Amino acid sequence: MAGFLKKMSLMPASLKYKTMVAFSLMSLIPLLICVWLVTTYIFPNINLFFGVSLGNLSLILFIVIIISILGLYVTKQMIDPVVKIAGDAKSIAGGDLSRTIEVNGEDEIGDLSASLNIMTNKIKENIEELKAYGEKTKLINLEINKKVLALSGLLQIGNLIASSTELPRVMDFITQKLSEVEEGSVAFSMFLDEVSQGFKIMSSAGLDEPESQELIVKKDEILSGIMISDNNNRQEQKALDKFKTSLGLKNIIALPVIVARKQYGILAFGNKKDNFVFKEDERELLKVFMKQAAIAVENDLLIKKAKELAVKDELTGLYNAAYIHTRLDEEIKRGILYQRPCGYLLIDIDDFKKVHDDLGESKTELLLKALGEMLKNTVTEVDKVARLEVDRFAIVLPEKNKKQAANTAEEVRKRVEDSLSKIMRIGRKITISVAVSENPIDGSTADELMEKAERLVKSAKSLGKNRVAV
Repeated sequence: MAGFLKKMSLMPASLKYKTMVAFSLMSLIPLLICVWLVTTYIFPNINLFFGVSLGNLSLILFIVIIISILGLYVTKQMIDPVVKIAGDAKSIAGGDLSRTIEVNGEDEIGDLSASLNIMTNKIKENIEELKAYGEKTKLINLEINKKVLALSGLLQIGNLIASSTELPRVMDFITQKLSEVEEGSVAFSMFLDEVSQGFKIMSSAGLDEPESQELIVKKDEILSGIMISDNNNRQEQKALDKFKTSLGLKNIIALPVIVARKQYGILAFGNKKDNFVFKEDERELLKVFMKQAAIAVENDLLIKKAKELAVKDELTGLYNAAYIHTRLDEEIKRGILYQRPCGYLLIDIDDFKKVHDDLGESKTELLLKALGEMLKNTVTEVDKVARLEVDRFAIVLPEKNKKQAANTAEEVRKRVEDSLSKIMRIGRKITISVAVSENPIDGSTADELMEKAERLVKSAKSLGKNRVAV
């Protein structure tokens, strides 16, 4: 019914009709002016104009003024909303989305105002959605950056392992990269300490408490406590709480580092945050780092095993200390069995530190190689020459008694004194001190012969160097 009455209304709501009314009212002004001019100047004797006397022209002028005012009012009613809408639209375009355009009337201006309000609301909704999407995108980017950093760290860890870097350095790098996964996190590794027979922190990143570096955890506490981070029973939870308190942490998750079914340590990370729950991807990332740690441990074990199995010194090509010890033991046993002697020479380069400082690293290495070659050429093929330490060499002399061994030692000493400096083309003379021991006079085991030679070479050094001590 209301819609029907609105349609039948004599006051049209259209802006077009308002414009026509304003135009009609305003057009009456020039028309009445024309009539006044005609009656005043063209036909001045006419007394009546449509029944109006000339004396009442003032009334006509008054009516004209009223009509003009009405026309201006109608025009203003059309222009003011447009101007207001333009100002509001400019503010909205400037970013003030809280601005609402007032809707007055049901004409085109009212429709325009309502449409602009709808558009503004939609823009606000879209901006809110964009903000929410931006926050999600930011979080996604952060997660991606974490994964990229973790991947980069894993590649670097792989390079360290491939280059046979020492295990403590590899673990330092692993814990550092693991602590960077989440802001405010700490990471650490614990490995079995042979002395205390407990697990002790090898590397850490983010642990502030100095006493944590001295923390030692028993094997059973490691296995039954901190390894379990979910669904702990009361006893396990007690061990876990004790461990957290010792490290000053509120949350912790750890995994065992296992190689060949044997646990060598743990890798863990945690934080001091309240009401914190580890995400699944953080748990998975810890597993990946743990596998890298296990590879590093396995690589370290293989390197140690390879060193134990190796018999040659890398620099000189001579036998190493482990091999010569075993060989000397075998020759002593054979000598005891067949009642034959076995001589042992310990050779120490005099003033080696000064020689090293004068020649430099690279030339000192050449000197050591040349000395090793000279020792090999001085003895027979049956004799075994080894490099024990940086500046120490040894020779096992099967079937040679102390006198024969002393003669060999003197020959070696003199040859080094006379020839090594010339071979190396250096201005200073290189000399050695040599100690001689023999089985069974000085001992019946390799350790006893070596200890005797050690005492004798110190004696030679104290007596002025460049000599043979028997």
